[in-house]
Amino acid sequence: MALPDEATAGRLSVGGSVLHALPIALYRSTVFITTGSRMDVVDTVTGDVTATTRPKESPLDTDDEWSTSTPSAAPLVVTTQGSSSVLAAFVVQREGTGTQASRTMAEVTSTDPATGKVTWRLLLRLPDWASQSELTASMVGAEDGTAVVSLTTRNGSHAAAYGIDMGTQQPVWSLDNFRAGAVARKIVVGARLEDEVGVDQRPAGFSLASGERAWQGTHGTNVAAAPAEPTLIRMRGKDYDSGEDYDNLVDPRSGRTQQPLPEDLLGSACAYDDQSMLICSGTGAASLVTYGLDAATGKVKWQLPDEGADRIAPDVTAAWHGRVYGRANDKAVALDARTGKDLPSPGAAPMAVNESTGLVLDDSALLAYPTSG
Repeated sequence: MALPDEATAGRLSVGGSVLHALPIALYRSTVFITTGSRMDVVDTVTGDVTATTRPKESPLDTDDEWSTSTPSAAPLVVTTQGSSSVLAAFVVQREGTGTQASRTMAEVTSTDPATGKVTWRLLLRLPDWASQSELTASMVGAEDGTAVVSLTTRNGSHAAAYGIDMGTQQPVWSLDNFRAGAVARKIVVGARLEDEVGVDQRPAGFSLASGERAWQGTHGTNVAAAPAEPTLIRMRGKDYDSGEDYDNLVDPRSGRTQQPLPEDLLGSACAYDDQSMLICSGTGAASLVTYGLDAATGKVKWQLPDEGADRIAPDVTAAWHGRVYGRANDKAVALDARTGKDLPSPGAAPMAVNESTGLVLDDSALLAYPTSG
């Protein structure tokens, strides 16, 4: 079943490869697709849009992903105390009334994934710089009932982050000049921006509950944090003093490096298999490379290519429940996430997969297939 074009619009190269992360979240047999002004709820069995979530205030972005330099971010599926919700963030304009001035704000919506109905909304007041900039709003992550929203300018000069109590649906802290990248172990990790143009940066971690600073690193540039679930954070950047690039798996509570990533993985993408392994894949120095890392320690358990065994690395598309999916020799392949050994071909290479559905990119269209667990 083909999904709406919005799932891939503006995200693919002319050849059909993925340039930007797809704006989708998969929950059972339902996929949620965000654009600049809405979130569509799509039944992957029928392909029907069963509901649409829109911000109450006027969205500042358009649905034309080709018109923006930074595409809209994917929604976030959060499960708290056995109840699930889908969070999406939009940049909106609250129109002035009476003597109240118009203002650029962020609006967060929570949608029940079972019904497609909005359960709550929250408007966030932004710093003054937000009214003069093109912005991107994104949901960074959630843990222990607190979700994190990130607002960034598209030129990277400014950023702010907000912690939202999902029980009270109210903000509990805000951090200006901080670009949040990941949440783990009750800490939100990202880059502190320490000059007016966002070039001078520091890695930093803040308490998810209070917004108080837990640690900060040394000055650098191009600092960015990304999830390396479930217990680590991936921190990248360039150190000012040495001038060297770094790409490390760090402890989010202290900022200490747990394990440097292999040099071949600089600029690569990593995915947690929801069990015990972190699968990282990139171009390497001369060819595709794929590594299986222990998700708790970051240590390498296997890697490809393996010249001794005459094996090449696949182009990884997803990892889930102990399996790695991808393509090699122009065919779909599957590997054991723990050992890297070949498994029987699944017949397709899903971009996202769960117990109900696999989403496969085929000739620039995103197709949904039923899975068997």
